[in-house]
Amino acid sequence: MKSYSEYRAQARETLNGRWNEMALVDLVLSAIVLLCTSPAMLSGRFGEELYSLFGSCTQLVLSLLIVVPLQFAFYNLLLRYARSEELEGSYLSFCFKDFAANWSKYVLTGLLMTLVLVALLIPTLMIGTIILGLAYTIVPFVIRDNPELSAREALRKSRLMMRGHKWEMFVLQLTFIGWALLCIFTCFIGFLWLEPYIATSLAHFYEDVKAEYEAVEAAVEA
Repeated sequence: MKSYSEYRAQARETLNGRWNEMALVDLVLSAIVLLCTSPAMLSGRFGEELYSLFGSCTQLVLSLLIVVPLQFAFYNLLLRYARSEELEGSYLSFCFKDFAANWSKYVLTGLLMTLVLVALLIPTLMIGTIILGLAYTIVPFVIRDNPELSAREALRKSRLMMRGHKWEMFVLQLTFIGWALLCIFTCFIGFLWLEPYIATSLAHFYEDVKAEYEAVEAAVEA
């Protein structure tokens, strides 16, 4: 595995000449997410208890139906660029096509992942949820490379691939905390550039995890 600075450097190289385009994609996707979830948030903020519960449930459903699939499609886009793969059409059109083509799988995977993480929340005092959440960070990439897998199988493979790498994933994400703090001072506008930066770094991290996992599997089969 490479150093954290090397993964960030790889991400910057991948995004070279594409920073503004990726920020624009992030802006459009974020706007869609905001438009879909803001009515639910408002009903929970200004309504009575019943409406507050309704708003929370609605927001959760919309997140699973729209937010998760859009995020998975965005990660898929950045993984392709990390591999120097060419795309047909614009960045946005790719995201929307991927969203439509894999919507049901993305939703089922997101739902199952949410249920598993929530189930661990109280019994493990949230520690198990955090650890398992790190193991599920590469799920969008796993689905991209293994379209034949079911939602349960994709989650299982993500856990297997991340064995021994969850701490590294945690620290890699932690190295962006300084940039995140700076983005807050830009009224959160800076996150439009930071989010693709982080996701692309994770894509390069996944490439090494995948290579190591496949090498171990090949050795076992031999």
